[in-house]
Amino acid sequence: MSTASGPLAFPSGRQYQEALQNTALCFHDRDLRGALPQVTKLGLPRPISGQFASVFSLTSSDGRRYALKCFTSHVRDQQDRYEAVSDKLSGIDARSLSQPWRIGFEYVPDGILVNGSRFPVLKMDWVEAVTLSSWLDSHHKNSTAVRNLAEHFALLTADLAAHDIAHGDLQHGNLLVASDGTFRLVDYDGMFVPALNGRHSTERGHRNYQSPARGDDDFDSTLDHFSNWVIYLALHAVSADPSLWTRLHEPDGEYLLLAEDDFRDPAGSVRLLTLLSHTDSTVRDLAEQIRMLAWQPLSLVPRLSVPVAPAHGARIPGPRAVTGRRPSWLDDHVSATTAPSPGASASATPTDSLPPKYVHRQVPDVLLGLLLPLAVLGPSALAVAELITPYVLTLSYGGSLGMTALAARTTRRRRPETTALRAHLSRLRERRRATLGPVRTADRLQRERQEFDVSETTRQRRLATAQTKLQHTHAKAVKAAEKKKVRDQQAIEKEITALARQRQTTLGRALRSYRKETIDRELGKIRLHERELTGIGRSLVQALAARGVRTAADFTGITLVRSGGRYNNVTALINTADGRRVDIKGIGENRARTLDAWRVRQHARVSSRAPSSLPPARHQSIEADFVRRETDLYRQRTEAEVTARRALETAVNQLRSGLARLDGENQLAARHASQQRQHLAQRLAQLGDPRFRLAIVEAEIAAANRSARALSFLRYLRFALIGR
Repeated sequence: MSTASGPLAFPSGRQYQEALQNTALCFHDRDLRGALPQVTKLGLPRPISGQFASVFSLTSSDGRRYALKCFTSHVRDQQDRYEAVSDKLSGIDARSLSQPWRIGFEYVPDGILVNGSRFPVLKMDWVEAVTLSSWLDSHHKNSTAVRNLAEHFALLTADLAAHDIAHGDLQHGNLLVASDGTFRLVDYDGMFVPALNGRHSTERGHRNYQSPARGDDDFDSTLDHFSNWVIYLALHAVSADPSLWTRLHEPDGEYLLLAEDDFRDPAGSVRLLTLLSHTDSTVRDLAEQIRMLAWQPLSLVPRLSVPVAPAHGARIPGPRAVTGRRPSWLDDHVSATTAPSPGASASATPTDSLPPKYVHRQVPDVLLGLLLPLAVLGPSALAVAELITPYVLTLSYGGSLGMTALAARTTRRRRPETTALRAHLSRLRERRRATLGPVRTADRLQRERQEFDVSETTRQRRLATAQTKLQHTHAKAVKAAEKKKVRDQQAIEKEITALARQRQTTLGRALRSYRKETIDRELGKIRLHERELTGIGRSLVQALAARGVRTAADFTGITLVRSGGRYNNVTALINTADGRRVDIKGIGENRARTLDAWRVRQHARVSSRAPSSLPPARHQSIEADFVRRETDLYRQRTEAEVTARRALETAVNQLRSGLARLDGENQLAARHASQQRQHLAQRLAQLGDPRFRLAIVEAEIAAANRSARALSFLRYLRFALIGR
C-alpha cells in the first residue's frame, strides 16, 4: 500500500485490534467477513505480536479457523515474494514430502480496512500444534520421542533442500509439532524460492539460530544450513541426555540449547563446552561442527548430514578355556553345526555316538579276567605252603601285579571303545590346533582395526584443528580489514568535515577581502575638501595632502597623545593607511575629530553600497579548489572500501581454497580409510568367527573327556573280571 509521496505508514497492532472489533466492516473476503476473533478477558481481539506483524485467530461463519497476519511495517515487493512462494509450494506433490509441513495461505493485497485505508493481510490455515520449545518442555524426558522428532526434522530439511527452498527463519517459534510428532512450518516472510534468486533478504532470522556471519546479501537455498545444525544438535543431544534440557535451556528462553553468544564466542561458551565434553560421541561431533561453522560464510556451511552409526552384527563373545560340561549358551549351536571345521575329517565321530561303557568281552579280556585273581592269590598260596620266603613273596606280588597291569593296559588299548575315543580326541585336538591360527589372526586384525580407528580419530581431530586454524585466520583477516577500513574512513570523514568548515572560512575571508578592496577603492575616490570639513581650510587640506592624506582612503583614524605635566597638552596624530602617524601643524584635537568623523561617514556610506557576495569567477575558483580536494577525499574513501572489500574477498578465497584443500585431503583419506576398513572387514568375514568355533571344539573335547571317565583303566579291570 502506498501513496504518491511514498509508502503508507502501516497501522500498529493496537489499531488492527480496534479494527477487528467489527469484522463485517473491515473485511471484503467472504471467509473473514463477519468472522469471530479470539478475544482477551476484556473482550478485545487477542494479538500475537511479532517484530513486523501481529497475528490474530479468527473463526469464520462455517466454523473454519484462520490465522490472520496483519503487517505493521512496509516490506519491499512483499506481494511478489508471497506469490513466488505460493507458486512454488503449491506446485510440490504432497506425496513427495516426508510429512505435511506445508501450511496453506493467501496474500490479500487490500485485505483489511484500518482508519479509512486498506492494507494487505496474510490469511493462513490454522494449525493445531505447539511450538518446538513447548513440546520439549513436556517431552524432553521421552528419549525415543525426541529421537523420532530429530529424524523428522532431518527429513524436513531434506524436503526443503530437494526443492531448493530455504525458510530463512527456522527457530522454535516457527517449527510447530503436531500430535503425530511431525512438523508444521509457519511464517514464510523470509522464505527463499528459486524465483526470488538475485534479491536481498528481508530479515535475518532469529539471532539465537543464525550464523553471526549472515548478512542481507545472503539469500539463497543455503540460508537454513547453519540453523539446521543448531536445531538438530539440540534435538539429538536432548534425546541422548534429557538432563541437558534443564541444564542448558532457561525456562521461557528464546533458544533451545545454544544462543547467539555461544556462536559469537565459542571459546568462552559454557553451554558449548558442556556439549563438546559430553560422553555421547555424536553430541560431541555435532557441537564441534557448530563451533567450526560459527564464523564461516553461509555459502561455505554444508547441508545437514545426519551422522549414522555403522551397523555391526551382534557378536557372540568367545568363552575362556572350557572344562567340565558344555556351557548352556553353546547347546543350540553345537547341535546345529553341521559343516566340518578346518582339520576335521569327514568320518569324525560325534561325542554322543561314543560307547558309554565297555561291552562284549573278547578272549584277551577273558584271559585277563582269569589272570587277575591268579596274580593276587598265586603268591599268597605259595607263601601259605611255605614254598617261598616273605621276601620272595613281596617280589612275587610286585612282579605278578606289574605283568598283569602291563597286560591289562595292552588289551585295553586294543579295545574298540578306547581306540574310538583316542581317535576322536586326536581329531578334536587337531581341530583345536587348526582353529587357534584363525583365532590369533582374528585377534591381530581386531588390534589392527582398533589401531586404525585410533589413527582415524587422530586424523579427524587434526583436520578439525586445521579447519579451526583456517577459520581463525579468516576471522582475524576479516577483523583486521574491517578495522583498517573503519580507521581509514574515520580519518577521511574528519578531513571531509574539516574541509567543509575550511570552505566556509575561506569564502568568508575572501568576501571580507573583496569588500575591503572595494571600500578602499571607493574611499580613494573621495578627496578631502574644505567645504565638507568644518574648521579646516584650504591651507590645512594642502598640508594634509603634502603628508600623503588626500582621500578618505589615505588615513584610518586619529590618535590623541596627551603630554601630561602642568598644562596637559594634547597632540593629534593622523593614522595613515600605510601605518604612519603624522602631526599636521594647525590640526589640533577638535579638527582631528572633525576629520575622523568625516572619514567614518564616508566609510559608512561606501560600506552600505559594498557587494555582499564574491564575484562569480572568484567564488567558482575557490569552490573549484575545494571540490577538487573534496573529490580526492571521497576517492580515498572509496578506495578504502575497495581495499577492504578486496581484503575480505582475499580472506574468503583463502578460506575457501584452504577448506577445499582440506576437504580434498579428507575425502582422499576417507576413501583410503573406507577401503582399509572394507579390507579388514572382508578378512574378518573370511575368518568367520574362529573363537566361536574354538569354543565348540573345546566343548566337544570336554564332552569327550567326560565320556573317557566311563572307559577308565579301573572300569576296564572291572569289565575284564565280571564282564560289565
